[in-house]
Amino acid sequence: MSRLGDTIRAARLKKKMTEKALGKKCGMAENVIKDIEAGRRIVSDDQAQRILKVLGTDNPISTELDVAAEPEVQLRPKPRAYVLPIEPEQPQKEEAARESSDAWLDALGGVVKRVPVCDPDGVVIDHVLTPIIGGKIEGGAPDKVLYYRCPDNALRGFRVYAGDLLLTVPANKPEDDRMMLVVYKGERIVRKLLKLDGSRIQMQSFDSEFHAVVAPAAEVKVVGLCVKLQRKL
Repeated sequence: MSRLGDTIRAARLKKKMTEKALGKKCGMAENVIKDIEAGRRIVSDDQAQRILKVLGTDNPISTELDVAAEPEVQLRPKPRAYVLPIEPEQPQKEEAARESSDAWLDALGGVVKRVPVCDPDGVVIDHVLTPIIGGKIEGGAPDKVLYYRCPDNALRGFRVYAGDLLLTVPANKPEDDRMMLVVYKGERIVRKLLKLDGSRIQMQSFDSEFHAVVAPAAEVKVVGLCVKLQRKL
């Protein structure tokens, strides 16, 4: 039942009227009165006031649908996000790892060497473990060799690409048809050299097409001989 239906039923019984009699006075069918009292029918305000007037009830009644009070819901607390704890970096652990690595390198000192990787400016940017054979690395003193990282594709016609590493051993004289690290006009570059005569050197590159620069030997300082290529992964 609804509150309106309860009120109408109570007032009708107090007046000792039947549903049929009330319906007749209000101009409604008996089953309509029964449905209203049972809460099965929604009536307009005008119909409700007409029925209440016949019953002599002056209490204002809302004809809105009753809304059952929702039970209070105890919300469970929102679970907190679980974040895996991150241990702060421990300088001691890093130092211990470094010391352990250095210890291994010391133990393998006669077998491998951390050879520096240099950019064209001569800045060390990395190291590569390289085997020592017969006390030498590709014929050079282990503490004198280096890897030159190619900055561009100036040598791709010779199958040397940007990012490739060229193992370089010390040298101070040009050799024909060899890749060599030289200093020319203040820049450290690798070029394929060719001695034209006792006073001139041809420096060859091959990007999209073959290119050669001829310069006086006095202007080309030979720094090293490239003996091995390590392809960039």
